Amino acid sequence: MNPIQVTRIGANFSIISEFMPHIPSAALGLFINHGSRNESKENQGICHLIEHMLFKGTKTKSAQDISSLVESAGAVIDGFITKETSGIYCRYPVDKFDLMVHLIGELISQSTFDKTELEREKNIIEAEIKESEDDPHEQVFNLLFEVLFYDHPFAHSIAGKIETVRSITKERLEDYFHNHFLKSKVCISAAGNINHTELVEKLTRKSHILHTMNQPVVLTPPLERERTFLIQERSDLTQIHVAAASFTYGYSDPRRYALIIVNNILGGTMSSRFFQRLREQEGLVYTISSFVDFYSDIGLIGGYYITDANQYDQTARAGLNVAIHLKQDGVTDEEFERSINYSKAMVAINAENPMSRMIRNAQNQIILDKTITVEESIVNYDRLTKEEVNQATDEIRPDKHSVAIIGPAKQVEESMNKLARTGKIIIKN
Repeated sequence: MNPIQVTRIGANFSIISEFMPHIPSAALGLFINHGSRNESKENQGICHLIEHMLFKGTKTKSAQDISSLVESAGAVIDGFITKETSGIYCRYPVDKFDLMVHLIGELISQSTFDKTELEREKNIIEAEIKESEDDPHEQVFNLLFEVLFYDHPFAHSIAGKIETVRSITKERLEDYFHNHFLKSKVCISAAGNINHTELVEKLTRKSHILHTMNQPVVLTPPLERERTFLIQERSDLTQIHVAAASFTYGYSDPRRYALIIVNNILGGTMSSRFFQRLREQEGLVYTISSFVDFYSDIGLIGGYYITDANQYDQTARAGLNVAIHLKQDGVTDEEFERSINYSKAMVAINAENPMSRMIRNAQNQIILDKTITVEESIVNYDRLTKEEVNQATDEIRPDKHSVAIIGPAKQVEESMNKLARTGKIIIKN
Protein backbone atom coordinates (compact mmCIF):
# COMPACT_ATOMS: atom_id res chain seq x y z
CA MET A 1 0.00 0.00 0.00
CA ASN A 2 1.31 3.45 -0.97
CA PRO A 3 1.70 5.49 2.24
CA ILE A 4 1.39 8.69 0.20
CA GLN A 5 -2.13 10.00 -0.37
CA VAL A 6 -3.11 12.91 -2.60
CA THR A 7 -6.32 14.91 -2.77
CA ARG A 8 -6.70 17.40 -5.62
CA ILE A 9 -8.94 20.41 -5.26
CA GLY A 10 -9.07 22.04 -8.65
CA ALA A 11 -6.32 21.98 -11.25
CA ASN A 12 -3.67 23.79 -9.21
CA PHE A 13 -4.28 22.86 -5.59
CA SER A 14 -3.35 19.57 -3.91
CA ILE A 15 -3.12 18.15 -0.41
CA ILE A 16 -0.58 15.39 0.04
CA SER A 17 0.35 13.34 3.10
CA GLU A 18 2.65 10.44 3.92
CA PHE A 19 1.78 8.27 6.90
CA MET A 20 4.68 7.40 9.24
CA PRO A 21 2.93 5.64 12.15
CA HIS A 22 5.93 5.09 14.43
CA ILE A 23 6.82 8.77 14.76
CA PRO A 24 5.14 10.78 17.56
CA SER A 25 5.26 13.99 15.53
CA ALA A 26 4.46 15.36 12.11
CA ALA A 27 5.68 17.98 9.65
CA LEU A 28 3.28 20.20 7.75
CA GLY A 29 4.03 22.72 5.05
CA LEU A 30 2.20 25.04 2.70
CA PHE A 31 4.13 25.35 -0.58
CA ILE A 32 3.37 28.04 -3.15
CA ASN A 33 4.92 27.71 -6.59
CA HIS A 34 6.11 31.32 -6.58
CA GLY A 35 9.58 32.59 -5.73
CA SER A 36 12.19 35.16 -6.65
CA ARG A 37 12.13 33.89 -10.24
CA ASN A 38 8.60 35.29 -10.59
CA GLU A 39 9.54 38.82 -9.54
CA SER A 40 9.98 41.77 -11.86
CA LYS A 41 13.13 43.87 -11.61
CA GLU A 42 11.20 46.50 -9.63
CA ASN A 43 9.87 43.92 -7.18
CA GLN A 44 13.12 42.14 -6.37
CA GLY A 45 12.86 40.80 -2.82
CA ILE A 46 9.09 41.16 -2.45
CA CYS A 47 8.47 37.42 -1.94
CA HIS A 48 11.16 37.30 0.72
CA LEU A 49 9.59 40.32 2.42
CA ILE A 50 6.17 38.63 2.34
CA GLU A 51 7.65 35.52 3.94
CA HIS A 52 9.05 37.66 6.77
CA MET A 53 5.82 39.61 7.22
CA LEU A 54 3.60 36.53 7.54
CA PHE A 55 5.02 36.08 11.05
CA LYS A 56 4.66 39.72 12.12
CA GLY A 57 1.08 39.68 13.26
CA THR A 58 -2.47 38.67 12.34
CA LYS A 59 -5.84 40.18 13.19
CA THR A 60 -5.79 38.40 16.56
CA LYS A 61 -2.11 37.74 17.31
CA SER A 62 1.06 39.80 17.59
CA ALA A 63 4.43 38.50 16.41
CA GLN A 64 5.30 37.61 20.00
CA ASP A 65 1.94 35.85 20.45
CA ILE A 66 2.72 33.67 17.45
CA SER A 67 6.18 32.62 18.64
CA SER A 68 4.97 32.06 22.23
CA LEU A 69 2.05 29.93 21.05
CA VAL A 70 4.27 27.75 18.89
CA GLU A 71 6.96 27.26 21.52
CA SER A 72 4.38 26.51 24.25
CA ALA A 73 3.10 23.72 21.99
CA GLY A 74 6.61 22.26 21.71
CA ALA A 75 6.58 22.99 18.01
CA VAL A 76 8.75 24.89 15.53
CA ILE A 77 7.55 27.01 12.63
CA ASP A 78 9.35 28.96 9.92
CA GLY A 79 8.98 30.38 6.46
CA PHE A 80 11.09 29.78 3.39
CA ILE A 81 11.65 31.06 -0.11
CA THR A 82 13.66 29.69 -3.02
CA LYS A 83 14.03 30.73 -6.64
CA GLU A 84 10.76 28.95 -7.49
CA THR A 85 8.86 28.19 -4.26
CA SER A 86 7.74 29.96 -1.07
CA GLY A 87 5.77 28.96 1.97
CA ILE A 88 5.48 28.04 5.64
CA TYR A 89 6.38 24.79 7.37
CA CYS A 90 6.20 23.44 10.90
CA ARG A 91 7.09 20.39 13.00
CA TYR A 92 4.87 19.55 15.95
CA PRO A 93 3.80 16.81 18.40
CA VAL A 94 0.82 14.89 17.02
CA ASP A 95 -1.57 16.18 19.69
CA LYS A 96 -1.01 19.76 18.45
CA PHE A 97 -2.35 19.04 14.97
CA ASP A 98 -5.45 21.26 15.24
CA LEU A 99 -3.45 24.16 16.63
CA MET A 100 -0.82 24.13 13.88
CA VAL A 101 -3.26 23.68 11.00
CA HIS A 102 -5.31 26.59 12.31
CA LEU A 103 -2.21 28.76 12.83
CA ILE A 104 -0.86 28.24 9.31
CA GLY A 105 -4.30 29.04 7.91
CA GLU A 106 -4.42 32.19 10.02
CA LEU A 107 -0.97 33.36 8.95
CA ILE A 108 -1.94 33.02 5.29
CA SER A 109 -5.43 34.50 5.55
CA GLN A 110 -5.22 37.07 8.36
CA SER A 111 -1.75 38.60 8.33
CA THR A 112 -2.12 42.36 8.68
CA PHE A 113 1.17 43.53 7.09
CA ASP A 114 1.28 46.26 9.70
CA LYS A 115 3.08 49.42 8.49
CA THR A 116 5.25 49.79 11.58
CA GLU A 117 6.26 46.13 11.45
CA LEU A 118 6.90 46.47 7.71
CA GLU A 119 9.38 49.32 8.16
CA ARG A 120 11.10 47.43 10.98
CA GLU A 121 11.36 44.32 8.84
CA LYS A 122 12.87 46.28 5.96
CA ASN A 123 15.68 47.27 8.34
CA ILE A 124 16.17 43.63 9.28
CA ILE A 125 16.29 42.53 5.63
CA GLU A 126 18.75 45.32 4.83
CA ALA A 127 21.01 43.93 7.56
CA GLU A 128 20.50 40.43 6.13
CA ILE A 129 21.49 41.60 2.63
CA LYS A 130 24.61 43.37 3.93
CA GLU A 131 25.58 40.30 5.93
CA SER A 132 25.21 38.16 2.82
CA GLU A 133 27.32 40.57 0.77
CA ASP A 134 30.04 40.47 3.43
CA ASP A 135 30.07 36.66 3.36
CA PRO A 136 32.22 35.64 0.35
CA HIS A 137 30.70 32.15 0.27
CA GLU A 138 27.18 33.53 -0.21
CA GLN A 139 28.18 36.46 -2.39
CA VAL A 140 30.18 34.40 -4.88
CA PHE A 141 27.06 32.37 -5.68
CA ASN A 142 24.99 35.56 -6.03
CA LEU A 143 27.56 36.77 -8.54
CA LEU A 144 27.57 33.41 -10.31
CA PHE A 145 23.81 33.66 -10.88
CA GLU A 146 24.34 37.18 -12.24
CA VAL A 147 26.81 36.04 -14.88
CA LEU A 148 24.82 32.91 -15.75
CA PHE A 149 21.44 34.57 -16.13
CA TYR A 150 22.15 38.27 -16.83
CA ASP A 151 18.77 40.09 -16.94
CA HIS A 152 16.64 36.98 -16.39
CA PRO A 153 14.81 36.89 -13.01
CA PHE A 154 16.91 33.84 -12.05
CA ALA A 155 19.78 36.30 -11.62
CA HIS A 156 17.98 38.06 -8.77
CA SER A 157 19.13 37.50 -5.23
CA ILE A 158 16.31 35.94 -3.20
CA ALA A 159 16.58 38.70 -0.59
CA GLY A 160 16.44 41.34 -3.32
CA LYS A 161 18.24 44.67 -3.40
CA ILE A 162 18.18 47.18 -0.58
CA GLU A 163 16.70 49.89 -2.83
CA THR A 164 13.87 47.69 -4.17
CA VAL A 165 12.98 46.36 -0.72
CA ARG A 166 12.97 49.91 0.67
CA SER A 167 10.54 51.02 -2.05
CA ILE A 168 7.84 48.44 -1.23
CA THR A 169 4.80 49.94 0.48
CA LYS A 170 2.11 48.16 2.50
CA GLU A 171 -0.36 48.63 -0.35
CA ARG A 172 2.03 47.23 -2.95
CA LEU A 173 2.91 44.29 -0.72
CA GLU A 174 -0.74 43.38 -0.11
CA ASP A 175 -1.59 43.70 -3.81
CA TYR A 176 1.28 41.42 -4.79
CA PHE A 177 0.39 38.92 -2.07
CA HIS A 178 -3.25 38.57 -3.09
CA ASN A 179 -3.03 39.04 -6.86
CA HIS A 180 0.24 37.30 -7.70
CA PHE A 181 1.67 35.27 -4.82
CA LEU A 182 -1.54 33.43 -3.89
CA LYS A 183 -2.57 32.92 -7.52
CA SER A 184 0.16 30.35 -8.10
CA LYS A 185 0.03 26.57 -7.80
CA VAL A 186 -0.35 25.47 -4.18
CA CYS A 187 0.48 22.23 -2.37
CA ILE A 188 -0.11 21.46 1.29
CA SER A 189 2.17 18.60 2.28
CA ALA A 190 2.36 16.63 5.52
CA ALA A 191 4.37 13.66 6.75
CA GLY A 192 4.45 11.77 10.02
CA ASN A 193 1.78 10.39 12.31
CA ILE A 194 -1.07 12.06 10.49
CA ASN A 195 -4.50 11.07 9.16
CA HIS A 196 -5.05 12.17 5.57
CA THR A 197 -8.84 12.31 5.76
CA GLU A 198 -8.71 14.44 8.90
CA LEU A 199 -6.14 16.73 7.28
CA VAL A 200 -8.31 17.28 4.21
CA GLU A 201 -11.45 17.87 6.28
CA LYS A 202 -9.79 20.47 8.50
CA LEU A 203 -8.15 22.28 5.61
CA THR A 204 -11.34 22.29 3.58
CA ARG A 205 -13.25 23.73 6.51
CA LYS A 206 -10.70 26.27 7.72
CA SER A 207 -8.16 27.22 5.09
CA HIS A 208 -8.66 30.48 3.23
CA ILE A 209 -6.10 29.35 0.67
CA LEU A 210 -8.55 26.75 -0.64
CA HIS A 211 -10.81 29.52 -1.89
CA THR A 212 -8.07 31.21 -3.90
CA MET A 213 -8.56 31.07 -7.68
CA ASN A 214 -5.19 29.58 -8.57
CA GLN A 215 -3.91 30.23 -12.06
CA PRO A 216 -0.89 28.56 -13.70
CA VAL A 217 2.07 30.89 -14.05
CA VAL A 218 3.79 31.01 -17.43
CA LEU A 219 7.56 31.27 -16.93
CA THR A 220 10.13 32.56 -19.39
CA PRO A 221 12.93 29.98 -19.73
CA PRO A 222 16.47 31.31 -19.31
CA LEU A 223 18.82 31.26 -22.27
CA GLU A 224 22.48 30.30 -22.17
CA ARG A 225 24.55 33.44 -22.67
CA GLU A 226 28.14 34.29 -23.49
CA ARG A 227 30.64 32.73 -21.13
CA THR A 228 31.63 35.33 -18.55
CA PHE A 229 34.27 35.67 -15.82
CA LEU A 230 33.24 38.08 -13.07
CA ILE A 231 35.91 39.16 -10.59
CA GLN A 232 35.05 41.12 -7.44
CA GLU A 233 38.09 42.62 -5.75
CA ARG A 234 38.11 42.09 -1.96
CA SER A 235 41.50 43.10 -0.61
CA ASP A 236 40.29 42.33 2.94
CA LEU A 237 40.29 38.60 2.13
CA THR A 238 43.41 36.45 2.15
CA GLN A 239 41.99 33.75 -0.15
CA ILE A 240 39.89 33.74 -3.29
CA HIS A 241 36.47 32.09 -3.54
CA VAL A 242 35.69 30.60 -6.95
CA ALA A 243 32.31 29.33 -8.20
CA ALA A 244 31.72 28.12 -11.74
CA ALA A 245 28.76 26.49 -13.50
CA SER A 246 27.00 25.86 -16.80
CA PHE A 247 23.47 24.83 -17.74
CA THR A 248 22.14 21.27 -17.72
CA TYR A 249 18.74 19.60 -17.70
CA GLY A 250 16.06 20.34 -15.15
CA TYR A 251 14.32 18.42 -12.38
CA SER A 252 11.68 16.96 -14.69
CA ASP A 253 14.33 15.14 -16.77
CA PRO A 254 14.79 11.52 -15.56
CA ARG A 255 18.48 11.73 -16.48
CA ARG A 256 18.97 13.75 -13.29
CA TYR A 257 19.59 10.49 -11.40
CA ALA A 258 22.61 9.72 -13.59
CA LEU A 259 23.88 13.27 -13.21
CA ILE A 260 23.66 13.02 -9.42
CA ILE A 261 25.96 9.98 -9.65
CA VAL A 262 28.35 11.94 -11.87
CA ASN A 263 28.37 14.79 -9.36
CA ASN A 264 29.17 12.41 -6.49
CA ILE A 265 32.15 11.08 -8.41
CA LEU A 266 33.35 14.48 -9.63
CA GLY A 267 33.26 16.45 -6.37
CA GLY A 268 30.17 15.73 -4.30
CA THR A 269 31.77 13.42 -1.73
CA MET A 270 35.01 12.95 0.20
CA SER A 271 36.03 10.12 -2.13
CA SER A 272 35.41 12.26 -5.22
CA ARG A 273 38.08 13.07 -7.76
CA PHE A 274 38.15 16.78 -6.91
CA PHE A 275 38.52 16.16 -3.19
CA GLN A 276 41.11 13.43 -3.53
CA ARG A 277 43.36 15.21 -6.01
CA LEU A 278 43.13 18.90 -5.09
CA ARG A 279 42.92 18.47 -1.32
CA GLU A 280 44.33 15.09 -0.36
CA GLN A 281 47.06 14.66 -2.99
CA GLU A 282 48.14 18.20 -3.88
CA GLY A 283 47.08 20.13 -0.76
CA LEU A 284 45.85 23.11 -2.78
CA VAL A 285 42.53 23.65 -0.98
CA TYR A 286 40.68 23.04 2.24
CA THR A 287 37.22 23.54 0.69
CA ILE A 288 36.24 22.08 -2.67
CA SER A 289 33.08 20.53 -4.05
CA SER A 290 30.99 20.11 -7.16
CA PHE A 291 27.23 20.59 -7.24
CA VAL A 292 24.07 20.07 -9.27
CA ASP A 293 21.03 22.32 -8.79
CA PHE A 294 17.78 21.31 -10.43
CA TYR A 295 14.94 23.73 -11.18
CA SER A 296 11.68 23.08 -13.00
CA ASP A 297 12.99 23.69 -16.52
CA ILE A 298 16.75 24.03 -16.15
CA GLY A 299 19.64 22.82 -14.02
CA LEU A 300 23.16 23.86 -13.13
CA ILE A 301 26.31 21.77 -12.79
CA GLY A 302 29.45 23.34 -11.42
CA GLY A 303 32.04 23.58 -8.71
CA TYR A 304 33.21 25.75 -5.82
CA TYR A 305 36.56 26.07 -4.07
CA ILE A 306 38.65 28.40 -1.92
CA THR A 307 42.38 28.75 -2.47
CA ASP A 308 45.29 31.16 -2.04
CA ALA A 309 45.59 33.67 -4.86
CA ASN A 310 49.13 32.54 -5.67
CA GLN A 311 47.80 29.00 -6.18
CA TYR A 312 44.82 29.93 -8.35
CA ASP A 313 46.42 28.97 -11.64
CA GLN A 314 47.60 25.59 -10.33
CA THR A 315 44.25 24.88 -8.65
CA ALA A 316 42.16 25.86 -11.66
CA ARG A 317 44.26 23.75 -14.02
CA ALA A 318 44.15 20.74 -11.70
CA GLY A 319 40.36 20.99 -11.46
CA LEU A 320 40.07 21.32 -15.22
CA ASN A 321 42.28 18.27 -15.67
CA VAL A 322 40.09 16.21 -13.34
CA ALA A 323 36.92 17.20 -15.20
CA ILE A 324 38.40 16.47 -18.63
CA HIS A 325 39.68 13.05 -17.58
CA LEU A 326 36.29 12.08 -16.14
CA LYS A 327 34.66 12.97 -19.46
CA GLN A 328 37.31 11.21 -21.55
CA ASP A 329 37.87 8.08 -19.48
CA GLY A 330 34.46 7.64 -17.88
CA VAL A 331 33.72 6.34 -14.40
CA THR A 332 35.30 3.22 -13.00
CA ASP A 333 33.32 0.19 -11.86
CA GLU A 334 34.29 0.90 -8.26
CA GLU A 335 33.22 4.57 -8.50
CA PHE A 336 29.91 3.61 -10.09
CA GLU A 337 29.02 1.05 -7.43
CA ARG A 338 30.16 3.25 -4.55
CA SER A 339 28.21 6.28 -5.74
CA ILE A 340 25.03 4.29 -6.37
CA ASN A 341 25.20 2.89 -2.84
CA TYR A 342 25.90 6.31 -1.37
CA SER A 343 22.96 7.93 -3.19
CA LYS A 344 20.53 5.21 -2.13
CA ALA A 345 21.72 5.48 1.46
CA MET A 346 21.21 9.27 1.46
CA VAL A 347 17.64 8.80 0.23
CA ALA A 348 16.97 6.23 2.96
CA ILE A 349 18.58 8.29 5.74
CA ASN A 350 16.70 11.45 4.78
CA ALA A 351 13.49 9.43 4.71
CA GLU A 352 13.77 8.92 8.47
CA ASN A 353 12.92 12.61 8.93
CA PRO A 354 9.26 13.58 8.34
CA MET A 355 10.37 17.10 7.40
CA SER A 356 12.47 15.70 4.53
CA ARG A 357 9.61 13.54 3.31
CA MET A 358 7.17 16.40 3.50
CA ILE A 359 9.46 18.64 1.41
CA ARG A 360 10.30 16.02 -1.24
CA ASN A 361 6.62 15.14 -1.70
CA ALA A 362 5.69 18.79 -2.17
CA GLN A 363 8.54 19.33 -4.62
CA ASN A 364 7.54 16.34 -6.74
CA GLN A 365 3.89 17.34 -6.66
CA ILE A 366 4.54 20.95 -7.66
CA ILE A 367 7.16 20.32 -10.36
CA LEU A 368 6.24 16.85 -11.66
CA ASP A 369 2.57 16.74 -10.68
CA LYS A 370 3.06 13.26 -9.23
CA THR A 371 4.41 11.47 -6.18
CA ILE A 372 7.62 9.46 -5.99
CA THR A 373 8.04 7.19 -2.98
CA VAL A 374 11.36 6.63 -1.26
CA GLU A 375 11.32 3.07 -2.59
CA GLU A 376 10.77 4.30 -6.15
CA SER A 377 13.70 6.70 -5.84
CA ILE A 378 15.96 3.87 -4.70
CA VAL A 379 14.77 1.72 -7.62
CA ASN A 380 15.60 4.58 -10.01
CA TYR A 381 19.20 4.43 -8.82
CA ASP A 382 19.27 0.62 -9.02
CA ARG A 383 18.14 0.80 -12.65
CA LEU A 384 21.01 3.04 -13.69
CA THR A 385 23.69 1.56 -15.91
CA LYS A 386 27.31 2.57 -16.07
CA GLU A 387 26.72 3.55 -19.71
CA GLU A 388 23.98 6.00 -18.70
CA VAL A 389 26.26 7.58 -16.11
CA ASN A 390 29.07 7.91 -18.64
CA GLN A 391 26.63 9.58 -21.05
CA ALA A 392 25.76 12.05 -18.30
CA THR A 393 29.42 13.11 -18.07
CA ASP A 394 28.75 14.98 -21.34
CA GLU A 395 27.06 17.58 -19.12
CA ILE A 396 30.47 18.45 -17.64
CA ARG A 397 31.38 21.36 -19.89
CA PRO A 398 34.19 23.39 -18.33
CA ASP A 399 34.65 25.25 -21.61
CA LYS A 400 31.11 26.61 -21.16
CA HIS A 401 31.38 27.48 -17.47
CA SER A 402 30.81 31.02 -16.38
CA VAL A 403 32.91 31.89 -13.34
CA ALA A 404 32.60 34.21 -10.33
CA ILE A 405 35.60 35.07 -8.16
CA ILE A 406 35.80 37.06 -4.92
CA GLY A 407 39.01 37.95 -3.11
CA PRO A 408 42.39 39.61 -3.74
CA ALA A 409 41.59 39.14 -7.41
CA LYS A 410 44.19 41.51 -8.88
CA GLN A 411 46.72 38.80 -8.13
CA VAL A 412 44.91 36.35 -10.43
CA GLU A 413 44.08 38.56 -13.42
CA GLU A 414 47.00 37.26 -15.49
CA SER A 415 45.96 33.67 -14.85
CA MET A 416 42.34 34.57 -15.61
CA ASN A 417 43.32 36.05 -18.97
CA LYS A 418 45.04 32.79 -19.89
CA LEU A 419 42.12 30.64 -18.82
CA ALA A 420 39.41 32.87 -20.29
CA ARG A 421 40.40 32.61 -23.93
CA THR A 422 36.72 32.30 -24.76
CA GLY A 423 34.28 34.62 -23.05
CA LYS A 424 34.58 38.02 -21.44
CA ILE A 425 36.05 39.24 -18.16
CA ILE A 426 34.29 41.76 -15.90
CA ILE A 427 36.06 43.40 -12.97
CA LYS A 428 33.69 44.50 -10.18
CA ASN A 429 35.03 46.67 -7.36
